Amino acid sequence: MAKGQVSSVPVATAAAAVAAAPVAATATTTTTTTITTTSITTPTDTTTPTTTQQQQQQQQQQQQQQPKDVPEGMSVVAEGSASILMPKDKVFYNPVQQFNRDLSIVGIRAWSNLHQKTRSKKTKPDSTNGPTNQDSNSSSEVSIEEKKNTHENAHENTHENILDDNPRDAKKPRVDEPRYLEILEALSASGLRAIRYAAEIPTAKTVLANDFSAAAVESIRSNANFSNVSTLVQPVHGDANALMYSRKSSPVHIVDLDPYGSATPFLDAAVQALVSDGLLLVTCTDLAVLAGNGYPEKCFALYGGQTLYADARHESALRLVLGTIANTAARYGLAIEPQLSLSIDFYVRLFVKVKRSPQTVKLNASKTMTVAHCQGCGATTTQPLGKATSKKGQTKFGYARVTAPGSECPLCKGPVVVAGPMWAAPIHNHTFIDEMLSVHASISNDPAVAPLYGTLPRIQGMLSAARNELEDVPFYVNVQSLASTLRASSPPHRTFLSALCNAGYRASYSHAQAGAVKTDAPYNVLLDIMKAWIIKDQDGKLSKNLKPGSPGYAILQTPKPTMEINFEDHPRALELEEFRKSKLVRYQVNPTKNWGPKAKASG
Repeated sequence: MAKGQVSSVPVATAAAAVAAAPVAATATTTTTTTITTTSITTPTDTTTPTTTQQQQQQQQQQQQQQPKDVPEGMSVVAEGSASILMPKDKVFYNPVQQFNRDLSIVGIRAWSNLHQKTRSKKTKPDSTNGPTNQDSNSSSEVSIEEKKNTHENAHENTHENILDDNPRDAKKPRVDEPRYLEILEALSASGLRAIRYAAEIPTAKTVLANDFSAAAVESIRSNANFSNVSTLVQPVHGDANALMYSRKSSPVHIVDLDPYGSATPFLDAAVQALVSDGLLLVTCTDLAVLAGNGYPEKCFALYGGQTLYADARHESALRLVLGTIANTAARYGLAIEPQLSLSIDFYVRLFVKVKRSPQTVKLNASKTMTVAHCQGCGATTTQPLGKATSKKGQTKFGYARVTAPGSECPLCKGPVVVAGPMWAAPIHNHTFIDEMLSVHASISNDPAVAPLYGTLPRIQGMLSAARNELEDVPFYVNVQSLASTLRASSPPHRTFLSALCNAGYRASYSHAQAGAVKTDAPYNVLLDIMKAWIIKDQDGKLSKNLKPGSPGYAILQTPKPTMEINFEDHPRALELEEFRKSKLVRYQVNPTKNWGPKAKASG
């Protein structure tokens, strides 16, 4: 049976090879909590992927558990160390989303490694992001009904009430325990992600798998039992926000939001449900809003900023989401530290550390910008909203001076529009990415574990691309778009990059678009390089397709560059060219016909 395909014959449940740390020998209770609220149904994660038949065969060879009979009318889908049951007539999978789950497991393991290194010598319990119990009065009544199936000796090791707002009874685990991580998946659907977290993250102690649908919660329970992780996965039936708000006084280490559409309705509750330095994982699939030009009013309503409809719109989408998270967290004295921000296929996926630091929150204005974008030639100019100056250990805050041009582009006389506000600071953390690459290497080098991951090559490729990006340069340019504006041929990547580096500027590629270039060179320098290229490649002759009144025509009224351009090979350009031609998988090749986001789950 190919991994991700379905079967009606008995199959073995997946091995727990990834989770090397054993589950506690003492029995635990399995708790299901029901929350009665007036909230509307929340979006749910409805995507599950497939992998190759070879990987499935290798996984079956490693399985250590006894086979289980598949209930009549049910089919089995295996991914990673999880095997889940689904009705034969409602098998619903998206193979592309396995990358999301594989990447998330690597990211959480990396965060756990770094968290243990920094906290191992500290004995203080994790500080909370929410207010004290006296200040955490809920605006809506929540009734809790617990149904506990107690195993033998369960009184020696029972789960705490997952919705208990009383910190006196909350026993926060020490970070040096083999299993200490508390993970909250707010929109769990089938529970596949939660089950994989429990089975494949060695430090996972509890995974709260929540869904608003009673049928989904029952599916989570049966799937957790089927994959032998019922002592780690706790199904929760209720509103996602109600659950997260209830954890303000007993916060978790990880919150994962993977909704259908935008994650903004859940951000306020999510940032308050995390311990200080906790990790927030966010998926948004509404790229038509975040990266399109058809819904600027909806983008502003959801994310508090206008879209940047330009070549760099997918990075702009990441920065809009980060800006929303930062503003949401700041209300509670919480600062964000983006760890990894990726534009992937039809969605964005972000790993964001949330830390209690009212002092750092004061930097938010200087980390926020608007963008002036020329609709003619594509030039962009960033405008910070605040200014922060550090001197002798003291930080002074003030107003930022205007840097953006007026309503007319000085380069081509085209109209200038405004995008944002959005996040202006770095969107990746090199230390975090390096740790993810280390975790990736340990998985890849383990013959018992590597076959369970179907997307390891792409994880390495995407992480390597993100790691090599210029971290202090917002946005990227498309060389072909520059050439198209001037109706000229596009210079080879090595030639263009060499000209940039020889002029004293830095350059890198972007993970978000194949061949896109990030550089700290101003836009007029890019145009000078193109002018020099036209002289070199076309003997200075302009294209007959260059029409009067067009942006390119206006730019080439001054045909000669204003600076000397050197196209000789530069070592950095050769290095980037070698990286571009490497066999690292960075961009998804469509695996199936009509692939992409599936319809929202119903029921």
